[in-house]
Amino acid sequence: MPITTFQGFLATANLHHGLLVDLCAEAGVIGRAKLLAYMERHGVAPMDKEALIQRYRRAAILYEETEDTYTVNPVVAGLVNFYERRGRLTHAEFLKDQIVDIGNLTDALQQALFADPPEPERIADTVDKLYLVVRQVRESGYQHYQACMRAFGDMKRNSEGKRIDQRIEDLKTVNRRYIEPLSELIDPHAEPVRKMARLRRCMADLADRTGLLADSVELSDRRQRLLIDIQYIDYTLIHHFETLIDTSRSLLNSLIEEKTIKEALAKCLGDLDAVWPLLSGETVVVAGTLASQAPGMERLGLFFNDVVHRRYVARPRPLSTSLPQEARAESLLLFEEQLLKQIREAREIADWPAFVNREFSTYPPAERLKAIALPLVMASPPFRVTPTGRTFHGDLNEFTIEMEDFGIVWEESHAG
Repeated sequence: MPITTFQGFLATANLHHGLLVDLCAEAGVIGRAKLLAYMERHGVAPMDKEALIQRYRRAAILYEETEDTYTVNPVVAGLVNFYERRGRLTHAEFLKDQIVDIGNLTDALQQALFADPPEPERIADTVDKLYLVVRQVRESGYQHYQACMRAFGDMKRNSEGKRIDQRIEDLKTVNRRYIEPLSELIDPHAEPVRKMARLRRCMADLADRTGLLADSVELSDRRQRLLIDIQYIDYTLIHHFETLIDTSRSLLNSLIEEKTIKEALAKCLGDLDAVWPLLSGETVVVAGTLASQAPGMERLGLFFNDVVHRRYVARPRPLSTSLPQEARAESLLLFEEQLLKQIREAREIADWPAFVNREFSTYPPAERLKAIALPLVMASPPFRVTPTGRTFHGDLNEFTIEMEDFGIVWEESHAG
């Protein structure tokens, strides 16, 4: 006998309340295998599963779309999700568009308030539109918050059997559609936040128009309700959005870390010949920690991750430092007077870059490079630069140089 009474529907729905809540959280088609898995999770006996499916169908809780595929009656899903406070996912771009509409209506209200002469009808109509849009943002934003938090829980509960890459991709999709665009709505320097601040100022300007509010009880009532909704958005809804962004970021980082650990573990297990010798070393244990049982897989995974990234120290040794040694500046820096003295004593140097590299090999590379370039940049030098037509290649340890070779000839007539 078909179940058509409301009491029959309630009796069927109350058989397994948790099962019905989980089924109503499914947005798309439910395959028979998934449906049976849900029943198994909620303790439905194997011999009762088929009878329960048929009862759900007769009560119009489940629709059989094709063979072995079902969908939940959208009316039932909406009712259950509402009372379970699951909320309703709204694409975050839609919320942004509504904030843009609020900004446009705020501009129109500001123009109407300061029009000469005032336009009471236009002000009242604009406030009415603003009230409807702001209330829609409040309600849809709160439902979106509830739905996102439930979605995070559903993703974690249904993660069994899913590969880590698929779980990360699913979370990235949720983040891209429902979370990421919210960051603009909480940025104090973004346009939507400035629009909401302007709307608060417009409400203050409207409060000063006592004549308009006295003539229209509806306008005064809408202004009061609009202020309440704006305050809710500023102090509650924005906080909810911040929570969503932080939760999504934490979950994604956790999944990426889990993937890293698993990949590190797989790499270590795939090359045990190289990893196994490291296990014989001394293990570094933080002071104050006690271990009374064998470490779990998570701790082993962290260990192998440290091995792969070379952060594991098998045989730690105490750090040792050596006292600084004093040295004269002339042994580390090449001064112009010192170089001129060398040139004057040599009178003629056929290959200046090679001469510097050879005679001052103990000096830092940067000092040798400055010494090589000194004859080329010195103003009124007491010597003459003579190109050799060859190319000089020099190795200064930290870098190599290639340049046109030149020599130097000292000229007494220029010496001061």
